[in-house]
Amino acid sequence: MFFFPQVLAVAIIGVLFQQILRPDTSGAFNGPLHALLGIGPVGFLTNPTVAMWTVLGVLVWQAVGFYVVLFSAGMVSIPQDIYEAAELDGASRVSMFFRVTLPLLFDTIQVAWVYLGIAAFDAFALVQVLTVEQGGPDGATTVLANEIYRSNFVYSRAGYASAMGVALFFLTLAFAALTIRITRRERIEF
Repeated sequence: MFFFPQVLAVAIIGVLFQQILRPDTSGAFNGPLHALLGIGPVGFLTNPTVAMWTVLGVLVWQAVGFYVVLFSAGMVSIPQDIYEAAELDGASRVSMFFRVTLPLLFDTIQVAWVYLGIAAFDAFALVQVLTVEQGGPDGATTVLANEIYRSNFVYSRAGYASAMGVALFFLTLAFAALTIRITRRERIEF
């Protein structure tokens, strides 16, 4: 159930949330807000101050299944003997989380940070399909990949778009390398 949004195409998610977030009373959010609370329609995708938060919320909803599976696999790999030993030593649940679970999940957290960073650099498809003016309103939801697309296909500046694409590649690569380098530490064997 958690993984279902991950298997949907990003374009389908964009179209689905366009209908859910419609800026009139026929949307799945605005309809109940208007009917139950009498609140006027909220422009989730048309208000520049709310649009990026809305896109981030959709991105989180779409990706949460992957991270549930990733962290579930990490949790299952931790031996129960360690928890039993900590419990016998009188560790509380909070103490076990911060002193046992979190340190043993550090490699999983590191992988998750890299994936999150790469996904943040490449939110093109969702922004292109979901938002007004493919990055609007007023450029509030524009990401670098949208600028690359716009430079090539709208302004016909292929060389400039190629240079930005190469820069995005190296930016993503540098982010991944820096994240791994900064978060590197001694491996805990169990």
